[in-house]
Order: sequence, then structure tokens, then C-alpha cells
Amino acid sequence: MRRFYHIIALVLLTLIATTILSGCQSSPSLRESRAWHGQTPIYATYRFGLLHTELPPGHSIESVMAVARSVLYRQGHTIEEASVSPQGGRLVALASRNLPYDKIKITTSFEGAGIIMTINIDPAEENRSRVVLESILHGLGI
Repeated sequence: MRRFYHIIALVLLTLIATTILSGCQSSPSLRESRAWHGQTPIYATYRFGLLHTELPPGHSIESVMAVARSVLYRQGHTIEEASVSPQGGRLVALASRNLPYDKIKITTSFEGAGIIMTINIDPAEENRSRVVLESILHGLGI
């Protein structure tokens, strides 16, 4: 009789776990969305709270990160961390109190002929990530 109850408990736990996991997969932050940005245009993919894009050749990581820093500073952010090298860069900016998010993290790395850029807003906010990307592209003239 105990074995019967164990089997029923296991089946119920499996059903509950399946329900929870299927609910998590439909969360907007887990779905992938793609869009074009800038005048060039540049393709950017948003998934798992991160916006990824590849910038066209012709820009250095230093110039991209300088524009990103100035864009975030003009938007009222406080720069908490900034590091730049020819191979990559990282920028962490704190949002002002009246904004619905806490931090923006921008990372860049040199890959092939272009620069890979990732924008992460905590907590995740796709629209704001895309606005930041648009502002950076505008500053770069892309």
C-alpha cells in the first residue's frame, strides 16, 4: 500500500514540475525576439534578458565603449565600473531612483572583423535595452 502512495506522489510531483516548467518557458524574458536597429541596419537578438548584436567593421572597442559611457551618463546614470582594452570592454551603470531598473551592463568583445555587444538591464527590460542600443548606434553614426 505504501508503494502505491509513493507512486501517486511521484506522479503528482512530475505533473506539478511539468506545469511549472512549461509556465516558465512562456515567460517573456525567455522568449527570443529579433529586430533591426540603427540606420545601417543592425540585427539584435533579445533572449534570457540579454540583447546581443554584432557591430559592423570599422569601429574600435574603445570608441564604442566611450559612446556607450557618454550615452548612459547623459541619460542620468552613474558609472559604477568601466574597463576597456582592445580585446573587450565592460561598463556597469547604476540607474537613478526614478527608473524601474537598477543597473545596465554593457560588454563588448572583438570577434572576427566586428564587435559583439551585449546589453543587460537588471531587472530585465527588453524595450529599455533596445533604446540603449539605438542611442549607442546613433552616437556611433551607424
